[in-house]
Amino acid sequence: MIIPGRHRCVLFDVDGTIAETEGRAHLPAFNRAFDDAGLGWRWSAEDYRQLLKTTGGFERLLRFAAQRGEDPEALRDTLRQVHHAKNRHFAQIMRSGEVPARAGFRSLVMALALNNTAWGVVTTTSRANWDALWHHSLAPLVIPEPAVIVCGEDVSAKKPDPEAYELALTRLGLAASQACAIEDSRNGLLAARLAGMPVAIVKSEFFADERFDEATVVVDELSELLPNLEASRWTRSVVRPRRHAGTDHSLTD
Repeated sequence: MIIPGRHRCVLFDVDGTIAETEGRAHLPAFNRAFDDAGLGWRWSAEDYRQLLKTTGGFERLLRFAAQRGEDPEALRDTLRQVHHAKNRHFAQIMRSGEVPARAGFRSLVMALALNNTAWGVVTTTSRANWDALWHHSLAPLVIPEPAVIVCGEDVSAKKPDPEAYELALTRLGLAASQACAIEDSRNGLLAARLAGMPVAIVKSEFFADERFDEATVVVDELSELLPNLEASRWTRSVVRPRRHAGTDHSLTD
């Protein structure tokens, strides 16, 4: 699906796609934040699977409150504090080093670099959560930094709205035909397709059973996307890794 020479950048979703953060970090972080707030809430894995149909952690909190028959607007300030606490717990979990990148991620990014193809991030998670993942799980892999990073705070509408992907393309200075996306959820798939890009789905813990009819390819692991890159004529230029991912780069400069 990734075509060197045609695709100048591959845009990755984060949670579930780059790392299995949903069950290993986000869910326990939410439950710790609930304990902190004394809400008496507790999410099981199955609860969380259903709540993930709503993109955005704060939005999930509002939805859960409504499902319990509570007034989400009356709880908005409290739930905002819960969400901030959850992000702090998430960062603590990531610092433990217990949530690695998915198998094949580093090999795929390095193969892209050898083909003069950049990679970027388009996620509905917060910038703080991305930073925690980058610093504690990805930067130690010694990989090139992403050419673009779009997080939940950067857009007014989250996936399946295409705004985040359209913003990434604008920042890169690319047409949709010059990029492709890797996602793990139907909401992410729809967002990238609405932005005009082909999409590879890599199955993840919570979304493996969703419908992915619009995807170009569906794989179990990121390593399955490597063969067409390895078979191409690699341009063996040196790509110097950077220590911190935070700057967007136009690929048309």
